Amino acid sequence: MTTQAKRKTGYVHVAIMFLLTFGTGFLPPVGQITDIGMRVLGVFLGLLYGWIFIDLLWTSIFGFVALGLTGYSTVLASFQGGFGDSNFVLCLIGSIFAGALTAMGVTDTIAYWILSKKIFIGKPWLLIGAICAAAILMGLAQGGFATVFLLWSIVSSICHINGYKKGDRIVSMMIAFVVYFALTAPNVVPFYPGPILYYGFMANTVNVALEVGPFFILGLLYLCLCAVFLVLASKYILRIDASHFTTTEEMCEKYKQHKATKYQKASLILLVVLFAVLLVPEVVTSLPGRDVFRSIGMAGFSTIYMVIFVIWKDDEGQSILNLEKAFSNIPWTTMMLLAVTYPLAAAMESEDIGITATVNQVLVPLMENLDVTVLVILAMLILGTITQFMHNIVMGAIFLPIIAPQVMAMGGSVQVLFMMLYLSLMCAYVTPAGSMMAGLVFGHKEMVRKDAFLFGACFLIVNFLVLLCLMPLGNLLFTS
Repeated sequence: MTTQAKRKTGYVHVAIMFLLTFGTGFLPPVGQITDIGMRVLGVFLGLLYGWIFIDLLWTSIFGFVALGLTGYSTVLASFQGGFGDSNFVLCLIGSIFAGALTAMGVTDTIAYWILSKKIFIGKPWLLIGAICAAAILMGLAQGGFATVFLLWSIVSSICHINGYKKGDRIVSMMIAFVVYFALTAPNVVPFYPGPILYYGFMANTVNVALEVGPFFILGLLYLCLCAVFLVLASKYILRIDASHFTTTEEMCEKYKQHKATKYQKASLILLVVLFAVLLVPEVVTSLPGRDVFRSIGMAGFSTIYMVIFVIWKDDEGQSILNLEKAFSNIPWTTMMLLAVTYPLAAAMESEDIGITATVNQVLVPLMENLDVTVLVILAMLILGTITQFMHNIVMGAIFLPIIAPQVMAMGGSVQVLFMMLYLSLMCAYVTPAGSMMAGLVFGHKEMVRKDAFLFGACFLIVNFLVLLCLMPLGNLLFTS
């Protein structure tokens, strides 16, 4: 395609995005959607089209303005809702923290250490599996966004060392897998915020407490099976070329020569300490000062970590950490995409808008008069698919309190229902609109957009298959 043809195609896409954004509001209201709701729906459709066919950065910025013109809120309020959201702040601090580790050479040190191990020679898929396992373990330790940005930096170093560039599918695969496993892992720990938040949506309607032990056991099985199936699917079905994502005898010897400085060793030790102080207060509920540790959280401890190395001077009197360099690594495309999803999700969830009420009105009758097993499976498939286009928290808040009482009345297990719906709702990676986690994948500068759709769809299919396999075991382990 010539440059002129590409330019014309780009203008057509922009015109379609504007038409969806501002034209939808002139259509007659559908269901219980209000006039303002139709305009909000137009912003959602326009952004979704823009993210897919145009650009992630400027379309996200445009989304703040478009939402402010709907009458739901002002432009300023839209920006405040995005940049003031606690999840955005955590993600921003996480990216700065990862930039700090990169600036100090910590991620390169870890990458060289991994590549110096002879066990990975000629075994690229073993190396890939090891990185996935690290993402799961660090995710279970509540590494969160810090884990994602840290492992992204390590993967980037390994790819750079082995000559991989943007456009190579294995680069896209590793970007996606790090997010999938690092941010899915905390969802299986019953005392972490995710399960508590989502179970709270239905707890009042069924008055049944979450059974912690079975949920955690099934959750760990879910993580392991999803990781195994995704890696196997990538190797044997998608036939990803990972032949150079490996090491050789010569490379191992070369990387062994890389010696960490005393400052890098100290930063690695403190990194382990950081993850420990995040995890231990969640596990040991009787720990003295637990509330103080939890109030500091990832944001506080990451900041303390960076301040230590800014204050600490090397032999030449320079700070170990150049904080300006850490800030220069912020992935603003990802940040903007995440930020605009927060006020947009709040608008779509609002009772005054009527979008969620209309979705409720359409879907609930479809689930009546079904066998309880069929109902649970269909609910998982339908909501797991819809949440790829609507924020997962919105979907959970609407449907969990509606479906759970019906399943209980039919003699089914609300615990199994919760496990299957919750994990499917958290597997919202097929489109950028599904969740803030999907925004991380689509917003990465090295991610090829069509690969983001591909791997997101693969994860969703694997999620469905694994949960269907675990459903009989869940019926045995759960008592209610």
